[in-house]
Amino acid sequence: MSTSVGQFGSSGASLILNASIQKLTQAQSQIAWQTSTQTIGETFADLGPNRATALSLAPKISQVTSWQNNITQAQSSLKITASALQQIASLAQNMATNLLSMSGTSGSSSTATNSYAAQAQSALTELTSALNTSDGTGYVFAGNASNEKPLQGNASLSESTLATQIAAIVNPTPKTPSPLNASSIMKNVTSATNDDKRIFASTLYASGNPATTTQNPQQAASSQRYTVISSGETMQIGVVATQGNASDVSSTSTGSPISTGSPIKDLMRDLMVVSSMSGMSSDTSGYADLVKQLHASLTTTVSQITNMETTIGTQQNTLTARASLLASMQTSLQTQLSNARSVDVAQVAIHSQDVNTSLKASFILISDMKDMSLANYI
Repeated sequence: MSTSVGQFGSSGASLILNASIQKLTQAQSQIAWQTSTQTIGETFADLGPNRATALSLAPKISQVTSWQNNITQAQSSLKITASALQQIASLAQNMATNLLSMSGTSGSSSTATNSYAAQAQSALTELTSALNTSDGTGYVFAGNASNEKPLQGNASLSESTLATQIAAIVNPTPKTPSPLNASSIMKNVTSATNDDKRIFASTLYASGNPATTTQNPQQAASSQRYTVISSGETMQIGVVATQGNASDVSSTSTGSPISTGSPIKDLMRDLMVVSSMSGMSSDTSGYADLVKQLHASLTTTVSQITNMETTIGTQQNTLTARASLLASMQTSLQTQLSNARSVDVAQVAIHSQDVNTSLKASFILISDMKDMSLANYI
């Protein structure tokens, strides 16, 4: 009889009290967490009736964050693209200025023309570098195939097969005494540029052999990079190296410069023509007309590339506006999540006081039980 009383009074009561103290201690730890973080608990399981709301908000916040990251990356890429376009426009403007000097009334010597031809070759090297500009994740002028360089190979454009072909058209060897036919030269170098499939990556050319000249600018426009900016909504960004307008394609002079339809391809072609004019001077028959057509072409190119820069600016403004909208959306979602996870400070204080009181009572009871005899249990 005394043994069963001892087991019930000493072991049984102690186990019950110890279990109670363990639960109260855990409750005390949770209260300390709630007090320091102002949240109900560390996990969704601790949120009770607010669990469903929090679980539905969390993926929405992650999705908005993903869109914001896309916009941040796109803005970084567009900033680099705009800088590269400024460099390319500067190359075109500088060469247009040189051509004005080449067509000056005082005439141009072969020495001066040789100097401008050398500058055109240098500009082709700079253009090569600019067109292969990378934003750290891909090539900005490569379109959606951003992992592939827009320009094939590692050599400068001045060393390309197309440059050699254009040089043979402009300045054939052996030289003939016949005058330069500027319109014929511009038509032939434009055809050579359109027909060449070794300069740019295959992804920037239209399919078909041969593809029409109007298809290549259209292919480039459809190859632009895009980024996801909201649920089910994507936005095209950047510029493709061979991008242009099919309506600008012209193989004959109709008052406007002969064009491939792509300002960057026109610039490349014109620089190759100028670099091939070594040995010519204002005394060369047809020289002035060729310089005039090149200057008109480059002036148009500068304007078109400036329009590309404007387009980039418009894209940046659109992304900035969307980023602002997403920031407001994220703030709203985070506020809702915070409300679902936040604790009632007054209730936590009351609960904390109740737990502390219960713990003190349990410890006092354990202390008293140590001094109890069998008679106390009876």
